Amino acid sequence: MVTAAIEIDNVTKTFDDLIAVNRVSFQVPRGATLGLIGPNGAGKTTLLRMISTLAVPDSGDVRVEGKSVRENPRAARAHLGFMPAEFGCPRNMSIEEYLDYFACMYGLTTAERAVRIRDVCELTDLMGRESVMVKGLSTGNRQRLLLAKTLLHDPSVLVLDEPASGLDPRARNELREIIKTLASLGKAIIISSHILPDIEDISDRVGILEAGRLVLEGDLATLRAHTGTAQRSVRLKVSSEDLERTSQMLAQLRGVSTCEIREQMIVLSTDEPNSNFVLAALLQQDIRVLQFAENEVNLEEIFMRSTAGKVT
Repeated sequence: MVTAAIEIDNVTKTFDDLIAVNRVSFQVPRGATLGLIGPNGAGKTTLLRMISTLAVPDSGDVRVEGKSVRENPRAARAHLGFMPAEFGCPRNMSIEEYLDYFACMYGLTTAERAVRIRDVCELTDLMGRESVMVKGLSTGNRQRLLLAKTLLHDPSVLVLDEPASGLDPRARNELREIIKTLASLGKAIIISSHILPDIEDISDRVGILEAGRLVLEGDLATLRAHTGTAQRSVRLKVSSEDLERTSQMLAQLRGVSTCEIREQMIVLSTDEPNSNFVLAALLQQDIRVLQFAENEVNLEEIFMRSTAGKVT
């Protein structure tokens, strides 16, 4: 009995002496989205390529809807939709011709191709632009087209490698909504991205890779518990003259768990129910506060706590 749409079981991949992916295991059920994050060189793309049958694991296995990518890659591919990070741009094809070409490759009949092209264009907001040449598309519309191509054969599993790369904030927001819609239709989705707020917004679970190993995997509450960040986070700004002095003072303050300077801001965490004691300490030292914000620890903080910048 298949319990998850994607099952990754102790997968390892090496290139000569380089261990790109090291004994990684996790599952993604139908209708769920897993965000995959990690430093450059962590092994994310290699892992996505193995899931998508474009690379063969040295050991372990990946099963897509119960089909082994090692033993039966063709059967696994029937359920897969892979959106690579880079877009191959044909110079003399329209959007409709591009989609029709790939629909033919998926084995769809003429009637099926017409229906599916219409459906994916409607979902990705390309309807009415079918005659536009691919080479003239903006980055946002190229990403829409690449996603439309990925959806042509109605796959139950989607593997998206940096789908928001190069998009402006509005286009990113629209892409997030499309991905949420696809998950609501029951598709299992793995998405790799360096844009952590997007991952936090759309993902049910997050996997953090570093140096080929899966450092953490789970929902945000689980990740906070594992990293000791089930706390409140405070970001504040003071004048550049007071930055070092203030950081050192707050690091010694009772109730402050961590304190560091990040991009000219002081970021600290606390187990206290509110951060009034921080403000009181700053006022007592006559330190002028330019900005002050308090919230739950976000994915960026979890990422910084759980990784050390290692690469494979």
